Amino acid sequence: MRLPHALLPLLLQACWATAQDFPAADKAVAFQDCPVDLFFVLDTSESVALRLKPYGALVDKVKAFTKRFIDNLKDRYYRCDRNLVWNAGALHYSDEVEIIRGLTRMPAGRDELKASVDAVKYFGKGTYTDCAIKKGLEELLVGGSHLKENKYLIVVTDGHPLEGYKEPCGGLEDAVNEAKHLGVKVFSVAITPDHLEPRLSIIATDHTYRRNFTAADWGQSRDAEEAISQTIDTITDMIKNNVEQVPARGPPGPRGDPGYEGERGKPGLPGEKGEAGDPGRPGDLGPVGYQGMKGEKGIRGEKGSRGPKGYKGEKGKRGVDGMDGMKGETGYPGLPGCKGSPGFDGIQGSPGPKGDAGAFGPKGEKGEPGADGEPGRQGSTGPPGDEGEPGEPGPPGEKGEAGDEVSPTFSLPRSPRLGPGLVPNERFCLSPHPGKRRPRWPPGRKECKCGPIDILFVLDSSESIGLHNFEIAKEFIIKVIDRLSRDELVKVRPTLAHVLQGRL
Repeated sequence: MRLPHALLPLLLQACWATAQDFPAADKAVAFQDCPVDLFFVLDTSESVALRLKPYGALVDKVKAFTKRFIDNLKDRYYRCDRNLVWNAGALHYSDEVEIIRGLTRMPAGRDELKASVDAVKYFGKGTYTDCAIKKGLEELLVGGSHLKENKYLIVVTDGHPLEGYKEPCGGLEDAVNEAKHLGVKVFSVAITPDHLEPRLSIIATDHTYRRNFTAADWGQSRDAEEAISQTIDTITDMIKNNVEQVPARGPPGPRGDPGYEGERGKPGLPGEKGEAGDPGRPGDLGPVGYQGMKGEKGIRGEKGSRGPKGYKGEKGKRGVDGMDGMKGETGYPGLPGCKGSPGFDGIQGSPGPKGDAGAFGPKGEKGEPGADGEPGRQGSTGPPGDEGEPGEPGPPGEKGEAGDEVSPTFSLPRSPRLGPGLVPNERFCLSPHPGKRRPRWPPGRKECKCGPIDILFVLDSSESIGLHNFEIAKEFIIKVIDRLSRDELVKVRPTLAHVLQGRL
C-alpha cells in the first residue's frame, strides 16, 4: 500500500509538466537567454498607396524593405554561452488595423512571415497611427518573451497627415508615452519622398531611434539602395548592442514579497463581435399597468336595420344650417326680352391696320391704234476721213453782232464719255452750258431737233414710304415731265403722259 502512495505525487508532477509543455509548444516564442521581440508596423494608407503612380508602388517597396529586414534577422552566439534569437511579427494599417502575422520564431518561420507580408493588399484610406502602435504593443506584451528590455517596434510611415487627422485611440503622443512606460523602444522609419519629419520625430523613442532611417525611395539610384541597406544594418546593430549590455541571467533568487496592487489599466481596443448567446428564460409577470391613453376614433360602422317607430318626441332646437345642395341641371332658355333703347354713340375707334392688296382687275379691252411715231434717230457718225492739207489762212472776217441771251435749259448729269454739261448734238438739242439762254440761230438756218429720250422713273411705293411722301413723289415726276416738254422742247407722247398721270 505504501508504493502506490509514493508513486502518486510523482504521477501528479509528471501530468503537470506535460500540461505545461503543450502551451509552450503552441507558442512560436522560444524562451532562450536573449530573445528579441521585433514587430513591424507598416503604413498602407492613402497618403502612401496613392501618392505616386502606378498606385501601390510605394507599398510594394515597403513590403520589399520588410522582407529584406527579415532576411537579416540571424541568430548570434555570445562567448558567455548566450544566444541572440529573433521573434518577429508584422501588421499594416490605415483607418483599420490588420495583423499580418503574430510573433514568429526565426529562422524557422521566416518564409511564412515573408509570404504573409508579400500578400498584403493596401487599404488606401485614413491614417490611424496611434491605434496601430497600441495594437503592436499588445502583440509584443501578449505573445512576446519575458524580457521587456528586448521589445522593439519598427514603425514605417510617411507621417501624413499632419493636420485634420483623426486619433480615435487617444492620440499619437499618448501611444508613444505608453510604449516608453512599458519599456518598448520604437524605431521611426520614413517612406520617401515627401515625408513629414515632425510626426516621425514624435513616433521615435528619442532622436537615436529616428536618425535618417529610410524604408523606400522612389528613385532607383545607388545612393537610395545604400541608404536602405544602412537603415537595416544600423537598426540591427543597435539592437545587438543593447542585448550585449544586458548581464547574463543568474540563478533564481528567493521568492519576493507580493507587490502593491498596480494601477488600473487603460481600456483596450474593442474586441471582435462574439456569437449570439442562448435566448434567456421568460421573465416574471410584471405589475398591472396604468390606464392607457384614449385611443383614436374608430371607423364608422355599417348602417343598422330600421327600428320600431318611436313615440313622438318634443320639438327640438333649431339645427345647424346644412350644406348647399348640388347644382341642378341647366333649365330651358327663356323668351327673348324686349328691345332696349338705343345706346349712346361710341367713341371712334383707332384706325385699323392696312388691309391686304386687292385682287387684280379684269383685263382691259384692246386700245385704238396710236398715231404715227416720230422719225427715227440719226445714225451713228462714220469714221473720219483722211486729214487734208492745211489751206492758206483767209482774210479776217467782219465783227458780228451780239446775239440774244440763251433761255434756261435742262441740265443732265455728266456723261461717262464727255465732259461735264456736254451731250452729243446728234441726240440731244440742249445747251452745252446750263443756265444760259439758247442762242439765236442765223437767218436761213434751221433749228436742230432733239432726238428721242428714254427716261425711267423708279418709284418706291412700299408701306414704309407712307401716303404723304408717295403723293410728293408723284407730283415730282409730273413736274419733271412738264418741265421737259415746256422748257427743253422735249416731246412726250400724249398717251404716255396721260397714262402716267392716271396711274400715279
